[in-house]
Amino acid sequence: MRLFLPYEVMLAKRYLRSRRNERFVSLIGWSSAIGIAIGVMTLIVVLSVMNGAAVEIRDKILGFASHIDVQGPGDRIGPWRDWLKTIRALPDVIRATPYVQSQVLLAYGAMARGALLKGIAPAEERDISGHIVEGRFLRGGDRFEVVIGKDLARKMGLTVGDRLRLMTPSAGIGPSGAVPRMRVFDVVGIFDSGFYEYDVGWVLTNIRAVQRLNRMGDAVSGIEVYVRDRDQAPAIARQLRALLPPGSWVMDWQHRHQSFFHALRTERLAMGVILSLIVLVAVFNMVSSLVMVVMERRREIAVLKTIGVGHASVMRVFMLMGGLLSGFGTAVGAVLGLLLAWRLDDLLRWLEQLLGIHFLSSDVYFIDHIPSVVEPSYVVAVVLASLCMGLLATFYPAWRAAGVPPADALRYE
Repeated sequence: MRLFLPYEVMLAKRYLRSRRNERFVSLIGWSSAIGIAIGVMTLIVVLSVMNGAAVEIRDKILGFASHIDVQGPGDRIGPWRDWLKTIRALPDVIRATPYVQSQVLLAYGAMARGALLKGIAPAEERDISGHIVEGRFLRGGDRFEVVIGKDLARKMGLTVGDRLRLMTPSAGIGPSGAVPRMRVFDVVGIFDSGFYEYDVGWVLTNIRAVQRLNRMGDAVSGIEVYVRDRDQAPAIARQLRALLPPGSWVMDWQHRHQSFFHALRTERLAMGVILSLIVLVAVFNMVSSLVMVVMERRREIAVLKTIGVGHASVMRVFMLMGGLLSGFGTAVGAVLGLLLAWRLDDLLRWLEQLLGIHFLSSDVYFIDHIPSVVEPSYVVAVVLASLCMGLLATFYPAWRAAGVPPADALRYE
C-alpha cells in the first residue's frame, strides 16, 4: 500500500509552486524552509564546537595528568613501593609511577612567581617528553634541572640554559629560626602542552631532586596510575580502594574534574535547547504559510471533495507539503552544518589572518583555537527533531483543509 497516491504528490508539488497572485504565500513557505535550514545548521555547528572543546580539553588534561591519582592519608607515602607493587598487579593498569610535588617560588632576576614543582621519573614519562619544543627533556638521576611551560618561560623571560632559583616553604632551621630552602636549577627544556594552566604553572624536574630539596628521604607525594581504557578509570579506582591500606586516597580523572565536565554538558544541553528555538520559529512560520495556502485553495479543495476525494486524502496533500518543506530545510541545513563544522577551524584561522584579530586567548580560555568534532548521534538527534517538529506542524493546516465545506466554498461560483 502506497503512503501517498500519485495525484496527492502532484497536488502537493503544484501548491508549493507559486502563481502570479500567490507568490507572497509561496515566499513565506520557502522562507520557513530556509529558517529550518539555518536552525539545523547552527545547531550542528554549535554542538560540534562544544563537543570538540570538551574532547580537546579532556585530551589536554589527560596529556599531562594521570587517569588515577593515589595518595596517602597525609601528604606523603612512606611504604610506596608496596603500594606500587599492588597497583601494577592489576591487569588493566599499563603504567604506575611515583611522583613528588610541592608549591615553590620561582626567582629569576627581578622576576618572581609561584608555581607547582613536580618531581617525576623521566624514563617513564614518554607522553610529557613528546611536548618539548625547545631544548631537551629531563635525564635520570638527581640532577638539579627543570623543564618549564612556554607561557611561564615567556612571562619570566627564561630560555634554555638559564639558571632558576627555587624556594620551597618546607622550612629548614637556621640561626634566625625557620627559613625556606632554596636551590638553583638549570632550565634544560621548554614544553608546550597546549593547556594554559599547565604551561604557566608547572615546573618539572627529577623526583630525587625534589626529595633532596624538601628533605623527604625516600617518601613520595603519590602514585600516578595509567589504565588501558581511561573511561574505565572509575571502576579501577574502586578496585584500588579495596586493595590499598585504609586511609589511602584514590581519585580518578572523571571524579577529579567532575564539576568542570558537568558544566560543559549542562552548557551543551542549554545551548541545544536555546538554538532549537530557531527551528521552532521557522516551523511556526511554515504553519502560517500552509494555513494561507489552505485559504487560497478553498475552491480547489471544494472541487476535489465534490469529485470524491476524501478527508484523509486532502490531509495527506497538505501534510506532504509540510513534509517537503521541512525535509528540504533539514537536509540543506544538515549538509551545510556538516561542511561548516568540518572546516570550521581552518575558516576561523583564515578570518583571524584576514581581520588581524584572535578569537580565543589562552590566557582567558583553556584552549587557543575553536575545535570541532562532529558526533553522529547529535546530528541524528537534530535531524530527527527537526523532521518531527515539521511533520507535527502540518496537522493543523491539514485538518483545516480537510474541514473545508464544499457547499460554502462553491456557493458563489
